[in-house]
Amino acid sequence: MRKIKVVHFTNHIGFGGTEKTIYTFLKYLDRDKFDVSVAATSVDKEIGREAAIRALGVDVRVTSPKYLAKFLADLQPDIFHIHREGGPEPGPITQAKQAGVPIVIEHNVFGRFDKSPENEMIDCHIFVSYSCGWRYQMWAGHPLVGAKYQVLYNPVEVREYAKHGFEKRDFTRKSIGRIGRPDDTKWEFDFLEAIPLIVERFPDLEFHIIGVTPYVEEKLTKMGVWKNVWLHPLTTDEREIMKFYGKISVLTHFASMGETFGLVLAEGMSARLPIVTHHTPGITDSAHMELVNDAYNGFIARNAGIYADAVIYLLDHPEAARKMGENGFDKAVASYEAYGITKGLEKIYALALREKGAV
Repeated sequence: MRKIKVVHFTNHIGFGGTEKTIYTFLKYLDRDKFDVSVAATSVDKEIGREAAIRALGVDVRVTSPKYLAKFLADLQPDIFHIHREGGPEPGPITQAKQAGVPIVIEHNVFGRFDKSPENEMIDCHIFVSYSCGWRYQMWAGHPLVGAKYQVLYNPVEVREYAKHGFEKRDFTRKSIGRIGRPDDTKWEFDFLEAIPLIVERFPDLEFHIIGVTPYVEEKLTKMGVWKNVWLHPLTTDEREIMKFYGKISVLTHFASMGETFGLVLAEGMSARLPIVTHHTPGITDSAHMELVNDAYNGFIARNAGIYADAVIYLLDHPEAARKMGENGFDKAVASYEAYGITKGLEKIYALALREKGAV
């Protein structure tokens, strides 16, 4: 039986959730059925995931935009799977079609709508959350029906987290944490004002951070809470990330841009942590409120005072924190487990090929 050739494409392979998603899909795709490779126009050699992807035995081709079509024409893949924001990114989709690739699948990470002619070249749009699909539908102005539109959560290796003993976590530890890329848009500074309120209640609080920025450092210093901050370096080493999750009792999240999925939230749930996040209005990114069910596996706060109260409650009530953490783990197993999500992606591939008459 001939293997189906799939090329995953992203403009840049760095540290973020898109690259982690590509890596996890590639790890779990059935190699007896699929021949997979990755193409990108640039990579971050220092903290990117290129090495991890190559370690899976997957070829990574770094190519300039003008040579992408030649690479695809030489490889002759069945599916070009592009991971992008969703808005116009002229070039890659056109080049895939010019190279004769029969199927183009878009992983629409931000739920944006492409008004350019390239949008009509896409055979299937995958949205990483229902909130992204809803927002795309509002911009498209029509219901998203049929095989062309799919919602597929990002894959998380939930069962790998189960090997790290998080069910024995000491929730009496007054320790909270935040993890994400070092970008000010991944912080919400109105909700950062909750930290001094939490420190006032727990003077020995530990606030563990991966992904601090100079502006955040300045803000925390002015708040007088720098002595409570524990900084950790950016890393793609899963062992270090597991150690980070093991040090905290509550995962805190507040991002001004919201989340289109919220990989760190799903990972926190996998680590059996209760999560405190924030409300985002309108059609802003709001998938974090899709992952966190208020008072079930965490809390959704509407201002800094309520945010602080939620964190303080969880630190004051370790058994309630443990129960919410277990609820989150159960939801992660049912909704985000990598093996099942990847099987869903394989079904999307098969359906797209049948719709196109390519199998």
